Amino acid sequence: MTYVYVPIFVNQAGLKNAAKVEEGDLVDAQSDLIGGIVALKYDDGVPRYVFSIPEAQQILDGWEQKTAEEINADYPGLIQGV
Repeated sequence: MTYVYVPIFVNQAGLKNAAKVEEGDLVDAQSDLIGGIVALKYDDGVPRYVFSIPEAQQILDGWEQKTAEEINADYPGLIQGV
């Protein structure tokens, strides 16, 4: 499993979706997501999602790959068994 920090895109309906960076702007990344992604946490203060993604999911521009240890440093105990 791969862990990533993912920026937030707020759509016209006010829903907070995963974003990617395209030509310097945050845009909705929903069309690029595959099944098996798990949102482990939403952090409104940053704002970002913490996702665990399957290997088949491409890491998109603007996503930050993290280790389980790095995530637990930011969010203690979020990833169990580390």
